[in-house]
Amino acid sequence: MHEKCLKRKNPWLREHLLDLGELHPDEFFTPEDRHYRKYLSEKLPKFEKFEEDNAFLDIHTKKAVLKVSSSIVALLSYTTGEQELFQSSGLIIENDGNNGHIVLTSASLIRRPTEEDFMEDKLADSLKVMVYLYDGRSYEGEVRAYDFHYNIAWIRFQSDSSLATATLRQVDDYINVNPAEEKSLHLHPHSSHFNLVPGHAIVAMGRYFAKPFDLMAAPGEFTLDRFDLDCKELFMGTCKTTRCGEGGALINMSGEVIGITFYYDFGFPTPFLPINIAHKCWEHFKRYGGLWRPSLGFRATNFYTADIYVIEKVIPKIPSICNGVLVEKVIQGSSADSAGLHLNDVIVQCCGKTVHSFLEFLEMVWDKQVGDVLQLSVVRPNQNDPVHVNMVVDEVAVEKFNRWPWNHR
Repeated sequence: MHEKCLKRKNPWLREHLLDLGELHPDEFFTPEDRHYRKYLSEKLPKFEKFEEDNAFLDIHTKKAVLKVSSSIVALLSYTTGEQELFQSSGLIIENDGNNGHIVLTSASLIRRPTEEDFMEDKLADSLKVMVYLYDGRSYEGEVRAYDFHYNIAWIRFQSDSSLATATLRQVDDYINVNPAEEKSLHLHPHSSHFNLVPGHAIVAMGRYFAKPFDLMAAPGEFTLDRFDLDCKELFMGTCKTTRCGEGGALINMSGEVIGITFYYDFGFPTPFLPINIAHKCWEHFKRYGGLWRPSLGFRATNFYTADIYVIEKVIPKIPSICNGVLVEKVIQGSSADSAGLHLNDVIVQCCGKTVHSFLEFLEMVWDKQVGDVLQLSVVRPNQNDPVHVNMVVDEVAVEKFNRWPWNHR
């Protein structure tokens, strides 16, 4: 048993992993290896590490968890020489009818480590992925698709029977920020989406990577707290998880998957990517054979997250404004810059449709083609009337500003 660790550069300074060296994957979980199992319990704990929060679940939480539990899997990846690379959780989202299944998980599982102590946006060398089910069955998986921009990956495995798939429910992140327009909340048309508001009960789920592959659940609430990270698509929950829950499911109290969780650090809230984005990426891959997204040249978020002095200046311009998309940064030389989009602009319409929220805006522009024109109506704090901006969709590229912070310890 090697004592040294495989150094990694993960988004939020995760713990180091063991270099398992000569340990073969099939021998990874031998109960005779008491020293290693002791290391697992001390260094890679289950969610129950936070006993006050996760050890005792109420009956409603248990019911929600059990609705999706059989779709939650554990994953282990290995690189050159059968050296363990990463442990994560994931969820089965699709069954092709021939017992071929698709697992959605974190792309941390497949990233290539380097000698310089960084994780590259490339697949690891000689990559091998194992998928472990709730009943202990295991299958070797293949990487079907991945998006390092959003840090998500899809793993396919062939089983000997049909397995349950998770129920996905897209999120509506509309929240009214205008106290004069309280009654407008129920007018938002996205009835098929799950309206996620602060204080809503949520549960982060994962599966432990060692026998007996226990299910893990961490209840919490949706919160508007934000990390100082470039990926504005990340939402936040108060669930307390551990590293082996990376890539697991975030569910509502109906047992519907509304997001994919990532690990930050013990005692900190859990970031999650709304299932809307993962769903859109996967649908594009199946349709076009690749992953892409529109390159807009600006960074944005929901209007309600703006500083109060910005909100105060905007509301008097349009007294009926309840929400929109706040422009936080315009990239110099981009199409947004050329079109005249400004910092602190609030996008309230796109191509004639009202923009209620950031996720809704992403859905509006995702299917646009390179060269298409986005007709935007924006409100500016220093102008009385809305401004109309015509912005051309740029060549699709992974922009430097909206990235996961892999390169710093």
